[in-house]
Amino acid sequence: MKLSVLLFCVLLCSTQISAHRKGGRIILENDSVSAIFDTATGALIGIADKISGWNMMRREVLGQSFELLLPLEGGAMSEGDCRYNVIRGVEQTSPVIEQSGGKLTFVWTGLKSERMREAADITFKGEVRLTGKGLEFSGTVVNDSRYMVEYVSWPCIGEITVPDKTQPLYQSTRNDIKELFPHFANRGAYWGIDYPTSTYILPEKSFLQVNNRDNGFMFYSRSLPKHTIITSFELIPGFDKRNTNPRGDEMDEQPVRIQFKASHVTYTQSHGTSVLDTLQFAPYKGDWAEGLKLYREDRARYSDKSVDQVPGWLTMPLTWRKIRVRNGDELFQYAEDCVKSGVDVLLVSGWYEWENARPLEVPGLAGAISKCHDLGLRVVLETNWLNTDRYAKGYKEVLRQYVMSDPFGLPYSYGYICPNAPDVCELVKDRWLSLPALRLADGYMNNDHNHSGKSYMCFDKRHRHRFGEPTINGMIKLDAEMACALGGKGVKAALGQGFLEQQNDIYAGCLLGVNDNFYVRHRYLEPHKTMLVRVDVKNARRGMNKALLYRMNLVYDLFFYNNRLSDYPHIVEYGNQIKSLRGRYKGYIWDAAFDGHDGMSIEGEDIEYSVFVNGSGKRAAVVCNMSGERSTQVRLVKGNLERLQYITPEMMECRPFNGSIELAPLSAVIIMER
Repeated sequence: MKLSVLLFCVLLCSTQISAHRKGGRIILENDSVSAIFDTATGALIGIADKISGWNMMRREVLGQSFELLLPLEGGAMSEGDCRYNVIRGVEQTSPVIEQSGGKLTFVWTGLKSERMREAADITFKGEVRLTGKGLEFSGTVVNDSRYMVEYVSWPCIGEITVPDKTQPLYQSTRNDIKELFPHFANRGAYWGIDYPTSTYILPEKSFLQVNNRDNGFMFYSRSLPKHTIITSFELIPGFDKRNTNPRGDEMDEQPVRIQFKASHVTYTQSHGTSVLDTLQFAPYKGDWAEGLKLYREDRARYSDKSVDQVPGWLTMPLTWRKIRVRNGDELFQYAEDCVKSGVDVLLVSGWYEWENARPLEVPGLAGAISKCHDLGLRVVLETNWLNTDRYAKGYKEVLRQYVMSDPFGLPYSYGYICPNAPDVCELVKDRWLSLPALRLADGYMNNDHNHSGKSYMCFDKRHRHRFGEPTINGMIKLDAEMACALGGKGVKAALGQGFLEQQNDIYAGCLLGVNDNFYVRHRYLEPHKTMLVRVDVKNARRGMNKALLYRMNLVYDLFFYNNRLSDYPHIVEYGNQIKSLRGRYKGYIWDAAFDGHDGMSIEGEDIEYSVFVNGSGKRAAVVCNMSGERSTQVRLVKGNLERLQYITPEMMECRPFNGSIELAPLSAVIIMER
């Protein structure tokens, strides 16, 4: 990784960068981006992507610098109190500006809002640096006032223009997408906000992407942020026609714009200092896939993957079954049914109960796991280090003190304990590592609480962590220590549930819990990672085709239906056909790198396709008809027709591909280079 960073620095140095003054302006620019700042206010008044030509902010009057929330609150409520006391950078005295190469530093002191009689003894230092791809924002807040700084918004961009009003503009993450234009969905409720607002929370969402078909920008942190970061778009001045973004530049003599902020939730105490997380703003040319490639490649230079060694069996194309048991006998009954249906791995939940503030495995579990091994089945146990049973004996005396609380001292959920409390990590290891079943099983899959109940941060002062400490900070540390203790040296499989990207650096694989339209994004971000997806009864064929498209293992999850897999012969038959296909043509569609749509272009109604390239450079396209009602004609638009052949899950002998083929509803075909 150090060599990669060194090469990146060499490339950066070879890029033409400059910072120069022109009148009352300072211009930062290189070959990729230009940014213009007002020297009187420090406001960012212009941004342009020089590669795509997107003038991302063009009206200087809308320029912004930073915002800071300083609630004016005392020990007791008074008429002078005001929680929503926002200090705006453009309303402050002129900042001190330092220039060094491709970096600008702005320093504002003695901050004040229109509600305040006197300036607060607060200093904010904001830094902007040119990078090879765009801009980097960092900063520090020094709070010597008697109040607490709740958040600092940096950067604030007063306008994100719509580059082309003939097509939609979106904001998205790895598992969600929202429209910014021509529709703007208000996600901030109808109270407590001034304008329609749409937000994402980092690091939960990994990154923010804004794009249309032709260009976009990525906004992200290269490492796990120390603070919760809320990205927000506001549609100003708003519109009485629901979810509509006005097309004109003005409405009722007010400038229409989409304003962007990144709010660092620091909770900087009186006489405290907070260093903001460094954030990347990287424009790019191309569709959404180009943005994900940019993010993936940049993050790869800086992330530290701690996966020690992956068990060999986990890298194979396998069929899984998700079950819930109450004792060892139930586990073995499932095993006998599943082994007849081609299942390779059992993913088991319900295998422990809480007693005396400890998880205890159900009767007969260890013996049943051994019997599963005798049948050739592997067993992976579902875990959740932080979830407890609030009704179990011993909870009140031992675990209640560690429950996460909000700023007012109220628990988010009585069932989840705080991973940042100093004693919790040792408590978890003491209780879980003593379970014989975890040692005997082939691996575990940890399901962290995924911010259930909006528990992004904990504010309980008894836990001796920072007020408003992000839950994920302690969770990542705990996950890494447990993975080392249970899955080190590749002996056992340590898996997660794909909640955070940083957790994928720890685990050898993950079970995705997102809408299947986002499988492709996860595969773009992790081209080689072992990924599992649930297949339910109602949409089984679609789910299996999605798994085939993106090189993911099937997990049968009957979920409230009949628990006998053998009662669903059509599902089992198609699953086994896919398994056989992957085994026979591993070199084309399994032991191969996912490459998006590169190298082959295919057309057809209702189709979805992906391209894989193997070590020999041979390409294979997996094509699926996603319609459940009508057949479609699949046509090759780009590719070497003379060298192509095709197979299907139902017909695994290669046949010459002549440029087109009719594909039945919910069916798949693999088109391969000879």
